[in-house]
Amino acid sequence: MTMDRRTFLKAAAAAPCIFGLRELFAQEGTPASTAPAWFKEALARMKERKLHGVVLIAPATAAEEKALGMALWDLLDGDHAAAHELFTGGVFIGMSPAIAVACGLRKEGEKENRILLDPEGMRVVAESFASEALKTGDAFAGSFEPFLFGKEAERLKARAEELLKTSPDELRYGLRELGGEDIEVRERAAATVQGHAADYHPLYSWLRRSAPDAEVRSALRSILERLYQSAKKDAFGPRLPFGTRVPKFVEGGCGGWREAPMDEKDDKGSMVACGMARIEEPKVRLFLRFLTK
Repeated sequence: MTMDRRTFLKAAAAAPCIFGLRELFAQEGTPASTAPAWFKEALARMKERKLHGVVLIAPATAAEEKALGMALWDLLDGDHAAAHELFTGGVFIGMSPAIAVACGLRKEGEKENRILLDPEGMRVVAESFASEALKTGDAFAGSFEPFLFGKEAERLKARAEELLKTSPDELRYGLRELGGEDIEVRERAAATVQGHAADYHPLYSWLRRSAPDAEVRSALRSILERLYQSAKKDAFGPRLPFGTRVPKFVEGGCGGWREAPMDEKDDKGSMVACGMARIEEPKVRLFLRFLTK
C-alpha cells in the first residue's frame, strides 16, 4: 500500500491523538527521553509506590543554592520528625532550573520554586515557598504538608483508603491494638505495624492525623520516624532527595578542610601540618549540592 503526501500529513497530524503525546515525544528524543538517570529513577519510585513527587528548584546564585542545601541538610539530619514524615511520604527531587526546563517540568522564566508531580510524573501545580519554611521541622511541615497531601490531606486520605482495602488481617489487628490496655499486646502490635511500614506509610501517616486515640497517634509517629531512620543516608530516597549529593571534604592544610570534586582520589599523605599553634578548627558544615547533570 502506498501513501501520498496529503494522506501522510493527515496521519501525522493525528499521531498525538493515536499514540499519546508522551509516547510520541519519547520516540522523537525530546526531554522526556533525555532526562537524567536519577530523575527517571525518581519517576519509577513514584509510580511503583503511588507517591506524589515534590521538585525543589535550586536558586539562581551559588550562595542561595548553598543556603538552601544547608537548610535541607539540617532538616534531613536533625531531630525533625514532622519533616521526616514528609520526606518519606513523598518523593523529593532537587533540580537546577536548567534541568527542570530540559525535563519539561518548567518553562523558561517561571519563578515558582517547587513543583508537585502526580504518581505518573505529570505536573499538578507549581508554587513558591519562602526560606522561612525550612528553618524548623514544624515550619517545613506547615508549608509542605498541604502542598504534598492537599489542604485537607485529601490526597493522603485517598491513598490511605486504597491501602487499607488491601491490607492483611494481621496489620489491621495490629493497628487496632496499638492503643490496647495490655502493654505486651501493644508491643506486639507495634512490632507488627513496624514490619509493614515500608509498604503502608501513607496509611500510617493518615491514621496519625485522624485516629481519636492519642496513644495510637504517638505510636504511629515513632513507627514512622524509625522507618525514616532505617533508610540509607547515601542513597536516593527519604534521607537524600533525588538529584542531590553530599559534598566530599578533604584536609586542606594546617588542619583545615576543603570541598573536593567527587572524583578526586583520597591522598592522605599529601598534606603536611605547618607546626603553628592554632585554635581547634570548627567542624565541617554539611549541606546538599544539586546535581548538574
